[in-house]
Amino acid sequence: MRHDFENIPEDVVVILHPADANLIHREPVKATRLGDYFYCAGTDPMRMGADYGLGEIAAFMRGYELAAVTA
Repeated sequence: MRHDFENIPEDVVVILHPADANLIHREPVKATRLGDYFYCAGTDPMRMGADYGLGEIAAFMRGYELAAVTA
């Protein structure tokens, strides 16, 4: 599992693994990085905005892995 959140490329889907302190997500969740923000699957970005900012990811996530690309 990777921890270099700042190196996640733009517009790439990853699976984030929540830390125990995370109150929003308890299970791994797919997310896309757009700029300094992460948008998780199942969240309406027009209504809620981003789920996490880049600074919050390290505090609330244990790590990440690249999501498998399906055609």
